[in-house]
Amino acid sequence: MNSNARIALALSALGLSAAVLACASGSTEPVPESAPAIDVAPAQSGPAFMAGQRCALCHSSSPRANAMKDRNGNDVSPHFTWSATTMANSFRDPYWRAQMAHEIEVEPQAKAAIEGLCLRCHAPMASHQARLDGLAPPTIEAASADPLAQDGVSCTVCHQANPSSFGRPESFSGRLDIRNDKRIYGPFENPAPGPMRMHTGYTPTHGEHISESGLCGSCHTLYTQAAGADQPFLEQAPYLEWRNSVFSDEGGASEQSRSCTQCHMPNNGPMRIARMPPGGDFNIRVRDNVRSHTFVGGNAFLLDLLAANAAELGVTASPDALRAAAQATRAQLAHETARIEVQHVERTATQLRFDVQVENLAGHKLPSGYPSRRAWLHVEVRAGSTLVFTSGATDDDGRLLGVADEFAEPHHDTIERTDQVQIYEMIALNAAGQPTTSLAEMVVHRKDTRLLPRGWRENGPHADETRPVGIEGDGDFADGRDTVHYSLALPASAAGNLTVIARLEYQTIPPGWADGLRDSKTPEAQTFLRMYDEAPKTAETLAITATIVPATN
Repeated sequence: MNSNARIALALSALGLSAAVLACASGSTEPVPESAPAIDVAPAQSGPAFMAGQRCALCHSSSPRANAMKDRNGNDVSPHFTWSATTMANSFRDPYWRAQMAHEIEVEPQAKAAIEGLCLRCHAPMASHQARLDGLAPPTIEAASADPLAQDGVSCTVCHQANPSSFGRPESFSGRLDIRNDKRIYGPFENPAPGPMRMHTGYTPTHGEHISESGLCGSCHTLYTQAAGADQPFLEQAPYLEWRNSVFSDEGGASEQSRSCTQCHMPNNGPMRIARMPPGGDFNIRVRDNVRSHTFVGGNAFLLDLLAANAAELGVTASPDALRAAAQATRAQLAHETARIEVQHVERTATQLRFDVQVENLAGHKLPSGYPSRRAWLHVEVRAGSTLVFTSGATDDDGRLLGVADEFAEPHHDTIERTDQVQIYEMIALNAAGQPTTSLAEMVVHRKDTRLLPRGWRENGPHADETRPVGIEGDGDFADGRDTVHYSLALPASAAGNLTVIARLEYQTIPPGWADGLRDSKTPEAQTFLRMYDEAPKTAETLAITATIVPATN
């Protein structure tokens, strides 16, 4: 018996597969695709979670390996792409830290409840470990001293989620069913169990549920409840919005179905999903349709903030990774989020009329997620270089010009003046009926004019929770689109051809939401506001179009 055979026999006795032998020896012999897995009883003791850096042992790229690189040789490994996401940096997010600190400052008696809710999604490993250990939810002080909390939404959170409660209310607000059974679920069949067991103690297990939208829906369906309020308030609901759309694949997929992963995890094509810890290629099966862990969303502003303040915030992602994540985010925002069109143009000597139709291409409302986000129409009419009309322009701080109170701006069906701006947003009221940016105070919507997803139905799933608010009288506001009518008086100077330029623009943290923190004395709020005030406030352009209007005879 040769030495490799003896090692293989010993490994088999320990419940490990031939994959470990290939990993340890650098063998070029392929691991059998259906190598028999010895189902050793999973470990039940010790922490349920592990830092992402440990997973990087095999799931990061190496100069000596071809695994996890795209056709151009770019690093698309799970660890590299994840490290620069808002999920990896959820605990470092300075806006979240400031918002939570301010809400505790205002409602100190609710500190435990606020922290318990927030940390379930922003420091899930610390939160779920406390639950598994039968302990009270961690405080922000305890989480700040926990390295696992610093790792944000890490590998062993999502990949340990059990599908038992996916899509049900008991899973919402971050209540994933995670058990300490040391199983790591992945989308590919017949994983070779040996290397992962040896290096981490986890058993890789095929679980198609890891690609289901119900997994994302746990944290992306969030309820809060203000003190004294009779009902919880739905703070964000991308998952429920998706369910009531043509993109949903629950109950049977169609040609239009798109899950969260299909839109937010780009397909990198076929590749090996791991390499040997020493750095060389591990001779395992090439997998098809390997998706990037970039988790492309809509928050390029936060990614820029993380990059600009990386040392102070403790961001460990490389500048290249942060740059790639921001570029991918802006590409999705600019090319796959919305369409805009100028229609039905009519002109007389003194009047210009036209429609601007906006189409939502996303599988949920636009914008969606955290309620600070807003999109709006920026429309200009020009005669040569002369600006004849504008609605929706902003100053250097990102404030809408001509709008006296951005939180009071109504929804419009027709726009006739420069001080009228069509804003797609959610505005909440507190118990006193005043607009609020505090999640702990929100009790009812004053306005929810965010664009509905295509296929949203009045009698569809979760219609009551996701229906628009404040669009009365607007018959053009429908599933997947809105049409705004512009009726403008033309000055005498508007001779010759005119150009109508329409843009759909977008902000994740508008100035009014940052202003909600300016009376806070907390260090977290002061830190965020310093970073925010130093950052460029250029809005993201989701779509743009231009139309030439000929001169009248």
